[in-house]
Amino acid sequence: MEYYGIIPKRKLWVKLAVIIFGIYTIYRTIVNGNLFYLPFGFIMILATFSNKKHVISEKGINILYTACGMEFHNMWTWKDISIIYIDSKKSNPNVELHIGKDLVFRKFIFSADDVPKILDMLSKMNPKISVKEMNNKNK
Repeated sequence: MEYYGIIPKRKLWVKLAVIIFGIYTIYRTIVNGNLFYLPFGFIMILATFSNKKHVISEKGINILYTACGMEFHNMWTWKDISIIYIDSKKSNPNVELHIGKDLVFRKFIFSADDVPKILDMLSKMNPKISVKEMNNKNK
């Protein structure tokens, strides 16, 4: 079973601003004759058409990037993961899962209905993973 995280959509004005800045970078690079920044301008334009998905499955957790029809996977298997923090207050009514591998954490946001299913699956895949509730105190 695969569970997909909730990712906020990019706003149209942000996409347009990045495209305009990418075109400006390409223009200034050609006018100045310094072609060092030319790839940077193209990468900025292509990045606006990229897509990202957070996926949790029996294989592990995956961040799937799609750019120009090509897929790039950033996968952590269940044996690599050491700790999971659950934050049910910050993204209410959704739940944040902070998944840790050594000193690196990834934040995934899921609906409240999916979290018990995910925790059940993770306890079957690797019972050594420590699951803790985050302690959010108002400062």
